[in-house]
Amino acid sequence: MKRLRRRPKSFDIQVQDLTLHITASDDYAEESRAAALGFWEQLQSYGLRFPEFRQSKRPLTMVAADAPEIVKEMLGSAADAGVGPMFTFRGAVVDQVGRFLSESMSEVTVACDGDYFLLAKKRLRLGVKRHGGVPITVAIEPDPHGVGVSTTLGRGRGGEGPDGLAVIAQTCMLADAAAAGVQAVLPKPGGFDLALRYLQQVRGVQGGVIVVGDRIGVAGAVEITE
Repeated sequence: MKRLRRRPKSFDIQVQDLTLHITASDDYAEESRAAALGFWEQLQSYGLRFPEFRQSKRPLTMVAADAPEIVKEMLGSAADAGVGPMFTFRGAVVDQVGRFLSESMSEVTVACDGDYFLLAKKRLRLGVKRHGGVPITVAIEPDPHGVGVSTTLGRGRGGEGPDGLAVIAQTCMLADAAAAGVQAVLPKPGGFDLALRYLQQVRGVQGGVIVVGDRIGVAGAVEITE
């Protein structure tokens, strides 16, 4: 299929309680909505059959033989990050809509509540918000298959989350899962350093930035820019 070269526009689509902000040709607004709803229905259907898929905070090793490919990928990403698949749902929807659009366009952005699917020809800059300070800008290198990013702002368990966090990975669902892993590690003794080492060990994670108070930690191939 020929890739579009017209100047991209922006539009929003609603998928249950998720609002996806998309930068792409608005010719694909309705098709994107239909694709997103189709992916969501697959997840809902599987979750009704296997409630632990939606509820488990720990990795699941069992998967139904007839599970959709997206479900298998979510389970694999969660297992790689050492968390449950419940942490991959939003990222999975973002990924799937981004992949659908990338079949027709060479530049696409899909964003939802701090999660991103980014497909670009050139290097991108993404601002990472943080409590008590100006945003941190990180450079995102282009990838022909797209890049997933998960950012959080103080979204921790019991208020113990980071003051800023960005995880960059091969997919958004993996970035989501690894971000959940960071938040699980941070409250532990020496959690800041443990979290940075954790990001370097998760397969498919390119790197990340963690902010806790005045401390800013960088893991992997991530560059902070002006």
